[in-house]
Amino acid sequence: MVAHATDRPEKGGEVVVTEGVKDLSLRANWRTIAITLYMGISLFEYGFDKGAIAGFQAMPGFLQIFGYQNPNGSWNIHSGPQQIISSFMILGAIIGALLTGPVGSYLGRRHSMMMASLLVIIAIMLMAITTSFGALYFSRLLCGIGNGFLLNFSMVYLQESAPPHMRGLCFGVVTSWITIGTTVGMVINKETAGMMSREAYRIPLYACFPAPAILFLTLPFLHESPRWLLHHGRPEEALASLRFLRKGAYDEVAVQQEFEEMKAIAAREAETQADWRLIFELFRGTNLRRTIICVGVGTANAGVGAMFILAFGTYFFKTAEVGDPFLWTIISNCVGLAGLMLTWVFVGRVGRRHLIIIGCALCTVCMIVMAALYTNNGLSRHNAGIGLIVTTSVYLFGFNFGLEPYVYLVAGELPAQNLRAYTMGLASGVSFIFGWLTAFTTPYFINKAELNWGPKYGYIWFVSGLIVTAFVYFMLPEVRGRTLEEIDEMFRNKVATRDFPKYVCVEIEEARERAIMNTRAFAKEGSIEEKHISAHVENADNKV
Repeated sequence: MVAHATDRPEKGGEVVVTEGVKDLSLRANWRTIAITLYMGISLFEYGFDKGAIAGFQAMPGFLQIFGYQNPNGSWNIHSGPQQIISSFMILGAIIGALLTGPVGSYLGRRHSMMMASLLVIIAIMLMAITTSFGALYFSRLLCGIGNGFLLNFSMVYLQESAPPHMRGLCFGVVTSWITIGTTVGMVINKETAGMMSREAYRIPLYACFPAPAILFLTLPFLHESPRWLLHHGRPEEALASLRFLRKGAYDEVAVQQEFEEMKAIAAREAETQADWRLIFELFRGTNLRRTIICVGVGTANAGVGAMFILAFGTYFFKTAEVGDPFLWTIISNCVGLAGLMLTWVFVGRVGRRHLIIIGCALCTVCMIVMAALYTNNGLSRHNAGIGLIVTTSVYLFGFNFGLEPYVYLVAGELPAQNLRAYTMGLASGVSFIFGWLTAFTTPYFINKAELNWGPKYGYIWFVSGLIVTAFVYFMLPEVRGRTLEEIDEMFRNKVATRDFPKYVCVEIEEARERAIMNTRAFAKEGSIEEKHISAHVENADNKV
């Protein structure tokens, strides 16, 4: 699909070109697809760590070093180390997320990801060689910080680099690597779990190395985000980066128009604080509305009880006594991956708002169905277990179909440009905090020695899910196909949520007009070599 130049009648019926040529096809935008897959490497590492490390505490090879042996010969681990191993990873991710803004402002997106990759490599090496609890705890914290950086900076880079019509698809594709990484980690764990040596957990750790190593070695060759370069006083590099990203899909007129939009926003934001005090801008004026939406939608994952399902699904499958719980975990995870891939077809047509609402609603319904299954005393244990497996699979389908990719998308595309990394870091940081609270408190509700609610805990998450769904419905605007600069203008002009799709951005139209004038000037100086671009510009000049 090609978006041709828009012609506008002038005096005497003459025509002046006012819009560049954009080829919207996937083939023409292959560079964006390639960068999306490349960014997926960082999220594969995040997902792999999640899937692999979680299984270490069930491996005799790991427990021989960090656990103890029961009188009957089985292996176990004390609750203290168990909590620290899990919580330090989340604590590190929270720290990494909250530092995304200031670190990214200083280092940029590319160098921040290089630093994060190095942190992950060091953490993996420590985990592989240490037999000390202190070093193990430190490595988990370090790994969490690195993964927090990788998650956020890869998302921010895509936000600032992808063309408007492809942002939703790019996020659907890139976040699928989290689920793919988690599944691969689980499969490797399943194959090595029976080894009665340290290699049981070291082999999965060795498999963690390639992703951060590839990133660290190749990121120096990647163009920095054009918007970051522009906001840091490097316009020539920013334009060169934008031309590289749009080559083959946009003509020079379209590139100049997008660049003019970016310049207008950069000039407006140049007067704001450029140091750590910038974080206070998140809570001032029209930015407060954006922050509330981004944080609110960002915590939707936790709000529909995702950590309850993800962290304790295997436990419930085990208590259901319907087969291998690890196998059912892998199968339900694959169902979730199918839901994620299905969104690639719908996000460009339906938009992220409707997908998020559908995802929230589906997860909320699954919670009450799961609770009801275990409240019905007339249902056999076996049938309840089968129902639990089906409900969990449907939940993960809905979660990946509408929530997992697009809460990150929203948290990155709604903020002001100079606050994007700060806002996304805050949103994911708060989400991590709620996820940690869920993981920490859930055992009190489901443990047989405590309240012993089991799956009936879903009643609480049903109510929470209703609140999340209502928040998204009333607060989240639809911005499908809009540039980041158009979104910024609509928020500054306090456009109502329901009016976003039909709003006409005047400032952006003016920026595009300026780009036409700039391109004419460049063409006269012979700086534009593309014949079809020169033809557009010369035609415009002859008819003005």
